[in-house]
Amino acid sequence: MAIITYLLPAIAFASTVLAQCSNSATLTITASADASGLASCTTYSGSVAIPTGLSVPTDQNGHQDLSVDGVQVITGNLTVTNAIMLASLSFGSLQSIGGFELGGLTVLSELSMPQLTKVDQLNFTALPALQQLSFGGTGISKASSILITNTGLSSLQGINNLEKVNFFNVNNNPSLQNISLQVTSITGSLDIEANDGYVTGLQTSFPLLETAQNMTFRNCSSVSLPSLANVTEDLGFYGNTMQSFAAPNLTTCGGLIFVDNTDLTNISLPMLTSINASYQIANNTQLKIINGFQKLSIIGGALDFNGNFTEVDLPALTQVKGAFNMQSSGTLDCSAFQTDKSSKQVIKGNYVCQGSESKPGGAGTKPSASASSTSKSGARATDFAVPAVMGGVSVMAGLLQAVL
Repeated sequence: MAIITYLLPAIAFASTVLAQCSNSATLTITASADASGLASCTTYSGSVAIPTGLSVPTDQNGHQDLSVDGVQVITGNLTVTNAIMLASLSFGSLQSIGGFELGGLTVLSELSMPQLTKVDQLNFTALPALQQLSFGGTGISKASSILITNTGLSSLQGINNLEKVNFFNVNNNPSLQNISLQVTSITGSLDIEANDGYVTGLQTSFPLLETAQNMTFRNCSSVSLPSLANVTEDLGFYGNTMQSFAAPNLTTCGGLIFVDNTDLTNISLPMLTSINASYQIANNTQLKIINGFQKLSIIGGALDFNGNFTEVDLPALTQVKGAFNMQSSGTLDCSAFQTDKSSKQVIKGNYVCQGSESKPGGAGTKPSASASSTSKSGARATDFAVPAVMGGVSVMAGLLQAVL
């Protein structure tokens, strides 16, 4: 009987603890007492939310601090949104979270999670006072999705040792000047744009990245991808200030795009053999010579170049399945591409190649009548040139026949 007497309270206590550490609904922390209850759990099975209206002690400025120790795993999400007076947030023992969302925390300047290494989804938005991340050891090594936008972060120290990620989006962080990740594969999309306040541009480096699905870079001063071998969808560069780009190990990609990179003077992809979708180079004002694609053989979509370049060299080209548009304000020799179109049947779609164009345009635009592109024989090199010449010959033959 004595054993039962002591055992029943113990079972009751254990049941109470289990009930506190598991909740099908979201646990909402609005006061220090709520946080203390969570601290008694090693693993909390459920989600936790810290909303606006948090009732915890404040400093002389009305700012609030919240610290939770004890809990190591939150299986669901940790969401902190619109707690506009929360200045400091600490989870001293937390190692793993399902999802981690911080949003609309305008005075949050300190985020401390010294043990955190695993997050499924990380979503940080509108954190203008947050300048650094304090995550455990080497930081977060595993995540499926990262979104960081409109923060005061000056670096991504704390997530820079990610090994794999599905989606990675970092945009509109005006103090962020450098991103360097050790990730080896990106199974979804990577988007980096509008950081560093457009001042000097963000320096980006992915030294170990080998494969990616889709990659977009905007407003970057440098992009380093020395190990990249394959991009299954698009690899795009828009409005960057980098002077050169090289991907020495890239062999294939979906689409390849360089648009409005005003300082770009050189592109080098020496191992690239195939582009499975479209290949676009447009309005890169300092790019005069395009010759860094010596092994490029197959373009599965259209080739669309416009700018003020004077030389384009694609010596290994064997197939362009879509349209071919090449227009430049510079003097351009189109003879090799004219041969590719007329004799070798390399170019399957509509063909335009023209230099000295006053307003070089993209695919679907017609060159001006006054512009001229020369081949080695001096003939214009567009798909309209041959029919025009043939028509002229027919008219002359008719006149001669009438005279005779």
